[in-house]
Amino acid sequence: MTNLSFKKKCLMPTHRVCLRLKALREEKNVSLSELELKTKINKLYLKALEECRFSDIPQSSLYKKNFIKKYAKALGEDPTCFVEQFVTEELTYATNEDVSPNLTYKRYYFSNIPNILRVSLFSFVVGALLLFLGFHIKNILTPPSLQVISPENGYISDSNFIDVNGKTDPEIQITINNELVKNDENGNFSQNINLLPGINTFVIEAKNKHGKITEEVRNVIYKSNGNSLSRK
Repeated sequence: MTNLSFKKKCLMPTHRVCLRLKALREEKNVSLSELELKTKINKLYLKALEECRFSDIPQSSLYKKNFIKKYAKALGEDPTCFVEQFVTEELTYATNEDVSPNLTYKRYYFSNIPNILRVSLFSFVVGALLLFLGFHIKNILTPPSLQVISPENGYISDSNFIDVNGKTDPEIQITINNELVKNDENGNFSQNINLLPGINTFVIEAKNKHGKITEEVRNVIYKSNGNSLSRK
């Protein structure tokens, strides 16, 4: 013969468990003092339980469940549904709602970390883009640098040739009197030029890829003493 065990099904209550227990005690005409003797639970805790002040009971949730169980048994009732209701409505409520402000703030803060990271990343990208555009626009609008190291303007030479030396920005086109001059990767350039007797004017231009030009002019005077030989 097979033994079948049936689990009692608890109906949905219309009142909180604390109010139901108090109503049950009053219906049974049992005083708190009598209930204290039966359950061995301090009357102050029983009163807090009936008034739904579960937070005033310092014991753990397990003890509170046992209080509910002893309370119902002392009044001759099956405690199963009372304990189940307590767990469902009181412990769940406390877990979800009875949260300290500091803990709430921490949860809010950590839950917003992805948003903070997204905003920070977006700000960084926008800032980097603006910086790049600003640098690029500056390069477009600003003419290249040009420094003619030698010769000085008005230099008097007794030789029929001279070296024009200077420095500009990398990747800049250099011309002297419209003749292209090579410059190295650091922008340094040097060109040897034959001089004619009298004033020799050299127009040195630095031109970037955007068409911006910086110009320097050097006038060199060649005074022949009759002994100078032209370089070939």
